[in-house]
Amino acid sequence: MLQRGLQRLLEVFEHEGPSLYTLLTRLVLREDVAEELMQELFVKLANFRGLDKVKNLAAYTHKTATNMAFDWHKTGDKGPCRLDNAPEPVSGFISPLDKLSLDEEIKDVLCAISQLRGASREAFVMRYIQQQSYEYIAGEIGKTPHQVRSLCFKAMMHIRYVLSDKELRYSKKGGHGAED
Repeated sequence: MLQRGLQRLLEVFEHEGPSLYTLLTRLVLREDVAEELMQELFVKLANFRGLDKVKNLAAYTHKTATNMAFDWHKTGDKGPCRLDNAPEPVSGFISPLDKLSLDEEIKDVLCAISQLRGASREAFVMRYIQQQSYEYIAGEIGKTPHQVRSLCFKAMMHIRYVLSDKELRYSKKGGHGAED
């Protein structure tokens, strides 16, 4: 039985490996960490005793990878943040100040996403980070496309609230402006 579960896991990693790596890279913003998390993900799932009972192993693997990435944000060594996959500006040059600002904005959004729980986070990540269709997500998480749209909408509202609340707290603390 254990051998069957491990064989299924190997098949999932063979088929889903590139998308798992892309997902992890987008969530942690570092390729070296994404590689480490891929290894940890495989080991964690290979040691999971109930692996043979998981109906949709690909979806379970993606969900576990997402949770591991957000756990890394909470406890991991952040080190320098690299945004190799960030869109390039039209001019082809981004100032150090603009890069720092972009880095901080992305970190804030990822932090806000990490506060989502359960199906909301799963649907949001699949929709806006993995760019999956509502229909696909619905099939993966056992909801209707309409329910997935609702989850994504509510998740987006929560993220906007968290980000606006952070901005409000920053401005009340006397954030730096041009006149400072």
